[in-house]
Amino acid sequence: MRIYKSKHFKSGIISLLLLLFMLGETIMSVPIPPQVKSVVSFIFIKDKGGKPVPYGTAFFVGVKNPSDSNVYSCYLVTAKHVLYEPNTTVFLDKVFVRLNKKKGGSEYVNIPIKAEGDNRTVFTHSDTSVDIAVIPFLPNQERYDFKFITDDMITTKEAYKELNIREGSDIFFTGLFTPYTGDEKNYPVVRFGRVALVTDEKINWQGKRMDLYLIEAGSYGGNSGSPVFFYLGSDRMPGGLVLGQPVLKLAGVMQGTFLDAHEIEVVETKKVPIALSSMGIAAVVPGYKLHEILFSDELKKHRGF
Repeated sequence: MRIYKSKHFKSGIISLLLLLFMLGETIMSVPIPPQVKSVVSFIFIKDKGGKPVPYGTAFFVGVKNPSDSNVYSCYLVTAKHVLYEPNTTVFLDKVFVRLNKKKGGSEYVNIPIKAEGDNRTVFTHSDTSVDIAVIPFLPNQERYDFKFITDDMITTKEAYKELNIREGSDIFFTGLFTPYTGDEKNYPVVRFGRVALVTDEKINWQGKRMDLYLIEAGSYGGNSGSPVFFYLGSDRMPGGLVLGQPVLKLAGVMQGTFLDAHEIEVVETKKVPIALSSMGIAAVVPGYKLHEILFSDELKKHRGF
């Protein structure tokens, strides 16, 4: 039984709602639709005393059944490292996703983590440097208030080139803000920025070379796993006139921020320790890497279409 399928989840399909921005405006001047925050949930782990600790962000994606446009397979997507034990590359046994309830408040739902074997619950990319994890997961639609983005918002690598993404293109992301997660419900924070670097070369990230976008936006602990969106207006066609609605596409999954090490002087001890500060540049795993996971032979076999 595939419990992750949804047959009447039209209220959760926000692809079209996300396109209802005003023509010719920029994302900086138009508030995002509130539905976009409903695709986001928060990942928690528990400390030694059993207290939930905010750990990262996740979001919901639905893959359409090609034979029935009303049937979707639902997945929870996050950064792979959000599922690791703190400061390791070892998967946790379980995590807790906090979901808003339709009747108010929120609830923690236990998700077991198993990355290998026949009964695996987590699917990743064949390229181990890709920091994305996909979990087949459909919460109770009557109990919980959530939505998903549809797979047509996630481009292939070939289709991405047609979007003409370049430095200066607008982006935004929504995710966990650890100083305030919400007392009773999840309240994601929304941050705005621009594409800072697009390159065909792999970028060095913590000792590994990988495919990344760089964006000019502040990313902090808890933002890992957030969905990052391109908002593409007439600027995507330099010197031309683009008619119609702006295009909103999933840029990718937030991986983290680049840190700058510098010396700070401590007068009392005469020592010079190293401090780390954000460089204001964040790394995003491209959305087409998520597409490659969702449409891998393994996951297609798992969902049965």
